[in-house]
Amino acid sequence: MRIAVLSDIHGNVFALDAVINQIQQKQIDRIFFLGDLMGYYYHPKLIYQKLKELNATMILGNHEHLFFDCLDGLISTDSLRIRYGSGHKMAKEQFSSVEIAELRKLPNQHLDTIEDVSIACYHGSPFDKDFYLYPDTEQEIFKKCETGADFTFVGHSHYPFIAQMSKGFLVNVGSVGQSRKKGGIANWCILNLNNAVIEMQSTPYNVNSLLNLVNKYDPDITYLSSILKRGINE
Repeated sequence: MRIAVLSDIHGNVFALDAVINQIQQKQIDRIFFLGDLMGYYYHPKLIYQKLKELNATMILGNHEHLFFDCLDGLISTDSLRIRYGSGHKMAKEQFSSVEIAELRKLPNQHLDTIEDVSIACYHGSPFDKDFYLYPDTEQEIFKKCETGADFTFVGHSHYPFIAQMSKGFLVNVGSVGQSRKKGGIANWCILNLNNAVIEMQSTPYNVNSLLNLVNKYDPDITYLSSILKRGINE
């Protein structure tokens, strides 16, 4: 069995489509999604629909919780836009009440055992859904990430890496929709249960269509475009 693990799509349907194309070629049996389907970019509903069509096992990310706070009147879409662009506003406009109810029912973590291999899925870290884990995170913090699972998957920081634990491996799959290492690259991974090997993936996609949308909806938020172009043509 081969399991694709994705995280942090952030409304970037162009990146997700490139990954789906790879998934179809690589004989993937299951898909785990670690949260943040929305935020920053502009197609959250379409991404949710595509994940459902793929029968993905989904958990919540911090941007889904920000969306719920927005719906509940705890934070305004204007304040979210200043920091994250129009993605949450788009989600508010696009999602039906039924879909919002479905999202609210998603868990913050997922634990599974498949073919005697234990798997733990979180968004930020096992001890805090909002905590960022990076390749150079201190060892004392990595020790707090011990779950006892053979493979523990996280996202959130948008920086992919693998760290060996006292038992098993901690894998940050990176971000499909907004890599902070290089623009135009969707990061994700495959867990091959046939040999218990992690295959890190870097799928290229064209950023131009998304850059056009940024210029249309959020031209004043330069980060949204600069991060998509990071490292391209350097």
